[in-house]
Amino acid sequence: MLDSFFEVRGLRLHAKVRGDGPLTLLLHGWLDHAGSFDLLAPLLPGRTVAIDFRGHGDSAWLGPGGFYHFIDYLADIDGAVEHFGAGEPVRIVGHSMGAASALLYCGAQPGRISHLTMIDALPITQEPKDVPPRVTKHLEDLRATPAKRERRKVASVEDAAERLMRNNASLKREAALVLAQGNVAHVESAASSNGFAWKWDPLLRARSPLPVTQDIVGLLAAQVTTKLLLLRAEKGILPDEGELRSRLPMLRYDLHTIPSTGHHVHLDAPDEVARLVIAAWDAQ
Repeated sequence: MLDSFFEVRGLRLHAKVRGDGPLTLLLHGWLDHAGSFDLLAPLLPGRTVAIDFRGHGDSAWLGPGGFYHFIDYLADIDGAVEHFGAGEPVRIVGHSMGAASALLYCGAQPGRISHLTMIDALPITQEPKDVPPRVTKHLEDLRATPAKRERRKVASVEDAAERLMRNNASLKREAALVLAQGNVAHVESAASSNGFAWKWDPLLRARSPLPVTQDIVGLLAAQVTTKLLLLRAEKGILPDEGELRSRLPMLRYDLHTIPSTGHHVHLDAPDEVARLVIAAWDAQ
């Protein structure tokens, strides 16, 4: 595995690169990081590039006055496709936020993506009537976020894993440790030189004033030309198959529910995820 860096409009982003051959981008979820694919990536053929989205992992934070709009993650994907893809068709395996942003990217750039696997994800949409109160909450969140942002402290990697499990009842301890190990960094302070803190930018937790509506998702999804693979966790965040298909009837996809898994399906069952992904690629 090699660490690599690339730039998106001057913002330095980090990626973990493995193998050789056809390219697959691996896109993590909100407040996760590229290392969330450490169990799955070695099982996939070809070259895998797991990126850290802006503000996550070892990628740069936005400067003063910036904000993390969901649509900006599409720019990160586009930058990775341009930097690592060299004009070749690119496959994507995305989890949660990474999968949702990848679906919109496939609609905006359908010729660049040859296959998309979405792991326990659909775009989170808002009704237009919900936008005005979100704008109010957005301003409140900005006032509550210090202008000089600092990493939020945790006592240890084990403490970070415990916090992740408290916030996600379906998260298994083994998966929580993988997420925690790549998501905290040593920090030095006057009080102690052995502290830890989350790598993600605290500004990521502020609510966006520009949510994506179902109409917008539908219009972009209608432009997706490739068949998709949707992997659903038995104990995840997605509704049943009937509701899934009613939300985005214009998409062509194969759906598999993986037993005994939570939202982080690729950490709970990496071998089964790899088997299904490779079978989908071979069938294409």
